[in-house]
Amino acid sequence: MAPSALRGGAIFFPPLFMRLRYARLSTAGPVRPINEDWLDFWESPDPLVREKQGSVAILADGVGGYDHGEVASHLAVETAIREFQAAPADTKPYTLLRRMFAMACTEVHEKAVSGANLGQRMATTMVAAIFRDGAVCVANVGDTRSYFIRQKTIRRLTTDHIATSVPVKLGLMLEREAMASPKRGELTRSVGTEAFCQPDFSTQLLSHGDFVLQCTDGLYACVLDEEMREIICRSHPYDACKELVALAEKRGSDDNISLQLIEVRNWEQVAQSARTALGADATPKKAVVAAAAAVSGADDLGPGKLLDGRFEITDLVARSNMASIFKATDRTTGLSVAIKVPLMALESDIAGFERFQREEEIGARLNNPAILKVVKVDGPKSRPYLVMEFLEGKTLAECISKRKVFSEGEAVAYASQICDALEYLHANGIAHRDLKPQNIMVCTDGSLRLYDFGIARVERARRLTFVGLTPTLGTPDYISPEQVRGKRGDHRSDVYSLGAILYEMVTGSTPFEGESPYVVMNARVTGDPEAPRKLKPELNPALEEVILHALERDPRNRYQSAALMKVELDDLTRVEITHRDQRLRAPQPWKKHGHMAILVTALALSWIALFFALYFIISHKHH
Repeated sequence: MAPSALRGGAIFFPPLFMRLRYARLSTAGPVRPINEDWLDFWESPDPLVREKQGSVAILADGVGGYDHGEVASHLAVETAIREFQAAPADTKPYTLLRRMFAMACTEVHEKAVSGANLGQRMATTMVAAIFRDGAVCVANVGDTRSYFIRQKTIRRLTTDHIATSVPVKLGLMLEREAMASPKRGELTRSVGTEAFCQPDFSTQLLSHGDFVLQCTDGLYACVLDEEMREIICRSHPYDACKELVALAEKRGSDDNISLQLIEVRNWEQVAQSARTALGADATPKKAVVAAAAAVSGADDLGPGKLLDGRFEITDLVARSNMASIFKATDRTTGLSVAIKVPLMALESDIAGFERFQREEEIGARLNNPAILKVVKVDGPKSRPYLVMEFLEGKTLAECISKRKVFSEGEAVAYASQICDALEYLHANGIAHRDLKPQNIMVCTDGSLRLYDFGIARVERARRLTFVGLTPTLGTPDYISPEQVRGKRGDHRSDVYSLGAILYEMVTGSTPFEGESPYVVMNARVTGDPEAPRKLKPELNPALEEVILHALERDPRNRYQSAALMKVELDDLTRVEITHRDQRLRAPQPWKKHGHMAILVTALALSWIALFFALYFIISHKHH
């Protein structure tokens, strides 16, 4: 962005005039009869007022166990919005947020103790965000969360006011233990329980393409932060909301599920810069087109354009915050191809761009009918891009979502094709490590293609550093137990993931399900899935044996190659029935009691140490 002036030798940037793209979705969820959440977004229709006043997004979740949670959340949001609208435009964000929470708390509390509601308790959690001057200021009370998302990172902007927050902050309890703890639902702050409340505050500078997500525990208790980031960055905001709610419902969320997603679009600022660069005679329409090109990072690509004298762009297939995918005609061969072009923002993100490069390097080495073919481009490129064969079809995930359960014959046929692809990869020293239905294309002719080798591991390649569940670790529903434990995984990890996919195809359920991804991952490392024939009694016992063999927790007890698994899939009469279904071990719950004893002791010692430290300081100053 070009500076507008020099002040005292320093470059001065004008405040960003943010345009926000907004999407929201709220549902009672699969269990609750009433939706006790309420959410709203407001900004002035006058652009000049909006530039000074900003925009506001608020989400509230009525406290369970109290009366009329839906009334409390609705009243709190409405009151806070009114306070925002009535405040002078130059009111400082933190001052305004404090007033909004104070008024909301007073209104909810008075509603609870007045008239017909006398003696009833009414409360809600709430998070509010004010977007102004190129930043977002956030305040929250309770456990409703706000996240900041930029490219490959996601960061929480709020602190949960719950009983397990302090132990997690002190390192006395792991986050995954806190999520499974019975004290997870015990709030230490809420709006309306008393006549006043104390919100926490945070600020985050924003730029084009950033996202701010607000959501209730009905979502984040069932969907990992990294999963939220990945879905949001590759989808339109409204599509992302739908996909996230569907994922939470699939994993058995037992609470209301609500979220609102705000995407920062600095169109006014960029369009003005574009118009200045184009000259005074530039029309507003031309300036907007130039601005769109500038922020997309693909200003020279589009239908009718020729890339490097070889690929004629015919259509834009998809666009996310990471890359654009175009359909093009290869003038060398006359065939249709797909071209994946990373956005400039990804090129400046070292980890993300390395993943893109790895996908191209590995894809160029492979040549197998069951693996998406990467087209080699000789000579220098004018920009980074990846050329692939163009496929007509749907992902296996889309097919599973639509059909739920496959016939045994079709599921076995698909699994056998995947075995072929995996055996070829493993023979070339490559482990996929993120095998899942979303990375398998079912073509219109019935054939399959594996793709997305961004986190694939090549034997003898340099080590990759990772901590926690990140894009380098795979996907929770299909990840192997050894990857959950933090190991890199190998070809046997792919066999496990295939077993999980086959399990889902024939039963309609993933091998492990629970109220949160942490519970699911714990189940995967401490126990075995339910026997497939308990979910589908008519299933062939031999096929059940194959599935459970692939899903052995210890890699040494699985099929030691995809080829061995394929042999038995192709001829189930050769399968030796060892009654694995009778040796399954139920997953073990988190052992909380020992942790709580340690926690209480540690907290007591911490307070004692703090007391003596303060006593020493005061005594030292006195002397």
